[in-house]
Amino acid sequence: MKKVVVVLKLAKLPVPQKIAKARFIVTSITGNVSFITPSPALAVITTNINALETAYIVAQNGGVDDTANMHAKEFLLEVSLKSLAAYVEGIANTNLITAEAVALSSGMNVKNPATPSPRDFNVKPTGNPGEVKLSTKHEDRATYIWQMTNDPLGVTGWITIGQATQASLIKTGLTSGTRYYFRVAAVGKDGQEPWSNIINTIVL
Repeated sequence: MKKVVVVLKLAKLPVPQKIAKARFIVTSITGNVSFITPSPALAVITTNINALETAYIVAQNGGVDDTANMHAKEFLLEVSLKSLAAYVEGIANTNLITAEAVALSSGMNVKNPATPSPRDFNVKPTGNPGEVKLSTKHEDRATYIWQMTNDPLGVTGWITIGQATQASLIKTGLTSGTRYYFRVAAVGKDGQEPWSNIINTIVL
């Protein structure tokens, strides 16, 4: 096994998406047993997110100075997220067997993942309590195996929650306020492809 390199992939994101990704990272790390003492603290990251969001709103109808202030807040958030990524990378690489799974459980990405995701794998709340929708890019003549676990390392406890030709699945009966981890694999004419990267979410 090799060490993972954590990447954020922020460069090409517009400010609203950057804010959304940062909030997703904070949500993913909050309560995550792999990351007991995040550095910088999540409160600092959240403060920087809120500051950028406020500056972005002002800049929409503001002048040059307001836009410059927004970019300053954007830079500050990026610096704090890069520091957090270094912390995540250090924690993840303490055990190379689980390094990739631990890093991905932070809501961040890893460079050259060992298990490439099916295209556009997403897990989103449906708006109903205890329910999420899993979806991925449809592939011709493929069957999809959907799995979930409560193990934050993504190593044990995987159970199959669906197997069908549809490229989406609605999972019901989950416990509100609980973090779940999901993955999917496509099965084609050449057999099962590698499991996707793991996506985690706290169920509404």
